[in-house]
Amino acid sequence: MRLADLGAWALRGSFRLLPRSDKELRLVGPDPEVVRVPTRHGSVRCLVYRPETVADSGPVYIHFHGGAFIVRSPEQDEHVARRIVDELQAIVVSVDYDTAPRVAFPVAEEECIDVARWIAARFTGPIAVGGFSAGGKLAINVVQQGFDAAALVVAYPALDMTLGTGERHSTLRMPAVSPWLIRLMYATYFAGADRTNRLASPLLDPEVAYFPPTLLETGGLDAVRAEGDRFVDLLAESGVDVTHRVFEGSDHGFTGDKTAGPDAIALIIDHLRAHVCSVDGRGL
Repeated sequence: MRLADLGAWALRGSFRLLPRSDKELRLVGPDPEVVRVPTRHGSVRCLVYRPETVADSGPVYIHFHGGAFIVRSPEQDEHVARRIVDELQAIVVSVDYDTAPRVAFPVAEEECIDVARWIAARFTGPIAVGGFSAGGKLAINVVQQGFDAAALVVAYPALDMTLGTGERHSTLRMPAVSPWLIRLMYATYFAGADRTNRLASPLLDPEVAYFPPTLLETGGLDAVRAEGDRFVDLLAESGVDVTHRVFEGSDHGFTGDKTAGPDAIALIIDHLRAHVCSVDGRGL
């Protein structure tokens, strides 16, 4: 086994020991339904959070978690899923896509669009997509692959895989996204990949005018902030309805932080309420 693969397995194992989010952000609710969704790469586990009163004709939000394309834990964003269900009465589907070192680019990207299409074939309500960190890129990839989303939600994404390991900068001494993490991601999930491919690096996509209304949140201290900021500019220059919020004192992962998390989640809920609810005129 390669040294990089061992490092990826170690990262996945250590992540299980970390808290998923600040305890003040968590809501108690029924366990999500576990659904196995068929894709071209095999079945993918999805966690489905349902409000008690909403049928399959209601609005749906498909969420992709983060983890540098290595960590595999949709449960880490359960606090966001439960908040959306509670406040908007929408169905939330959290996707447990495959990660390195078991798979490499573009397996996750293809699994995510296959899951989104499967959900669209079974739910009749408007569907939004979104994600955090690596999952934010995957949500963008779903739109790039032709999925007709009612809205897009993205937080602290890495969007240019052509950057060298030393080309992402933070004023923090030990930022969450460090050069070693980027090296590990490149050496495992993106090993041998053409990182100029638009699905690997959405910032290099020459055409994004078709994107749905987009909310993009970045952290002022995050080493990948510049990529999110540049993607906002790309969308705005293409005429896309885009909302951008910078959490100036925050590093990567602030949606799970009790300081910035409540505001970040509230913005996500407002965005979904405004753009998903208005599709058919019904309240969420």
